[in-house]
Amino acid sequence: MSNESRQQFSTVIVGGGIAGVGLAYYLAKQGETSILVLESNELASGCTQGSLGGVRQQFSSPAEVELAIRGRKFWQTFENDFDYPCPYYQDGYLLVTGKQETLTALHAAAQVQIGAGAPDVEIIGLDRIRDVAPWLNPDGLLGGSYTPLDGRFNPTDGLYGIAKAARKLGVEIREHDAVHSIVKSGSSWSVEANESIKAERVVIASGLAAPEMAKPFGLELDITPLWLHCGYTTAVAVGQPMPLMIDLDSGLIIEREGEGACVTVSDPSFGPGGKNAVMEKFAELAEHRAPVFSEVGMRTTTSAPFDATGGDGHAYAGEVENGLWVFAGFDGHGTMQGPALAEMLANAMAGKSDPVLDFAMFDPRRTPHGKEEWIRAAKA
Repeated sequence: MSNESRQQFSTVIVGGGIAGVGLAYYLAKQGETSILVLESNELASGCTQGSLGGVRQQFSSPAEVELAIRGRKFWQTFENDFDYPCPYYQDGYLLVTGKQETLTALHAAAQVQIGAGAPDVEIIGLDRIRDVAPWLNPDGLLGGSYTPLDGRFNPTDGLYGIAKAARKLGVEIREHDAVHSIVKSGSSWSVEANESIKAERVVIASGLAAPEMAKPFGLELDITPLWLHCGYTTAVAVGQPMPLMIDLDSGLIIEREGEGACVTVSDPSFGPGGKNAVMEKFAELAEHRAPVFSEVGMRTTTSAPFDATGGDGHAYAGEVENGLWVFAGFDGHGTMQGPALAEMLANAMAGKSDPVLDFAMFDPRRTPHGKEEWIRAAKA
């Protein structure tokens, strides 16, 4: 094969996260050949790395619930479907609040979830909270939303598994290959990376880098970094159930990690240098809400940004102009919902409609009509 022929592809996907690699996999599964994924750093080094790996059905809009149901099924069956180690830990998901207006909103969201087909959605009171999270101090709470079938997985393991399957189907993945420009070239596209590449179709799936890449095409994507600073504790509440818990009032987040826990506080005011401040805030909040954590130490800490959005709460996925597509802006839910939306996008590219969702709602050029989804990463 000549060098010239090697640099011509049917589809070039910019971004090596779960979204981009997932799309490559589904395109190849449909029979498309000559697919290239370009990653400027290493696979999973962007928003995928910054994800907690939580899987939940608690959304407030039918579309997000539908994607969440598909995403949960994907990760629950991942090991069998992909023959790759990535356990799904069915620890459950618990959102709690001490505000009546928030509890009322959780009630309304639960009805949306049930109406969309989500099973085992519970609005629970203080006694039930003590059952599902005995380490949690319920003083000051009114109740919460609990979904016992939800859980978590390791996003990096998941991405590697998808990448392995994509490569088996003929997808080429290049790491440390940054894209410098995307330019229309006749009826095709020219992508300048480590080498010049021609493509019939280009997909911008580059997470936080997507707005800058899309701007030359008149597209303003409302995607900004929200930093997640996590602490990983020594053993805590061993033998007790520990659902992924979010206190909607304070932003306190706790999830099981081995015999210990992964802990953080969701707050957009903590920027890239806010790790110490987040750990101090966690200690302050946990002293009341989860006092058992006063007895543990921190094994390590991590910091990474994810893709917060300011629009309606839905991702950007669709064709910007002939042969140029965007697939980004998951508001922190890309690892959970990315594969489901990647399959939907691959179908749209093949001219197949979805039996449930109208793909137009993800149009990158849409004008958002309010915040349709309120249970979001920036808050929850």
